[in-house]
Amino acid sequence: LLITNPEDTGIFNPRIEEFVNLVHSVGGLCSYDQANANGILGITRARDAGFDVCHFNLHKTFSTPHACGGPAAGACGVTKEVAPFLPSPTVEFDGENYYLDFNRPQSVGKIRPWYGVAPNLLRAYAWIMSLGADGLREVAEIAALNNNYLMHNVLKIRGVSAPYAQGKRRVEQVRYSWEKLANDTGVHSEEIGFRAADFGTHYWLSHHPFVVPEPMTLEPTESYSQADLDEYARILNHIAEEAYTNPEIVQTAPHNSTIHKIDQESFDDPNAWAVTWRAYKRKLKK
Repeated sequence: LLITNPEDTGIFNPRIEEFVNLVHSVGGLCSYDQANANGILGITRARDAGFDVCHFNLHKTFSTPHACGGPAAGACGVTKEVAPFLPSPTVEFDGENYYLDFNRPQSVGKIRPWYGVAPNLLRAYAWIMSLGADGLREVAEIAALNNNYLMHNVLKIRGVSAPYAQGKRRVEQVRYSWEKLANDTGVHSEEIGFRAADFGTHYWLSHHPFVVPEPMTLEPTESYSQADLDEYARILNHIAEEAYTNPEIVQTAPHNSTIHKIDQESFDDPNAWAVTWRAYKRKLKK
């Protein structure tokens, strides 16, 4: 089982330990994707729920740059039962020196790059040490506070909703839906996102496949001030009102970007996919 908790809807599942025990009862292993850990640092632990494997995204939770999809880095932890199978080499410490251990007969072998992104690892380490244990818990508390403050303002906007657990608070993010606005105006979430770029902001839609129609995922975390959150909500409200009164200006956005829109039709065309240089030369380069 690979699962995220809180889920990308911002909802924490309190029955997570029960799920883990059920998988263990039939001999399975459980891996905890802690991509949404901003709201639970210092509050919950993967070990307490019995997970066998867990990982953090340093580029989300620990303040390192993401940089348009990279360079990402993660910290992975495993139980002693899983440790022999980790990729080789591992970094070990003999009491005096650090060294690389290649003598791992049960290892899955070497992967690339096995050491992550060194500058981001250093940045994350410095960030963690500067905050300390109490500071990390405060990060989680502020992330949840920021998110629920923003949600309170966003849900006042015409045409937006927060599916699932309606009326309940969320943890560190919310997956909203513009479904009502789309039905009323013909303007879709992706178009609202393009229009947001005209105001110097952006948002992420959702993973695929969409589990929320016309999704918008906002995850302010601990980094933004109240003024930042207020400004962002005002921008979304402005765009929503444009959708109801002048939808064309939203549907033809962005208007202030050097590149207007990227043709994404090839994303849905397997014949155009070229995920390696060899595939590109074979399929597309004439």
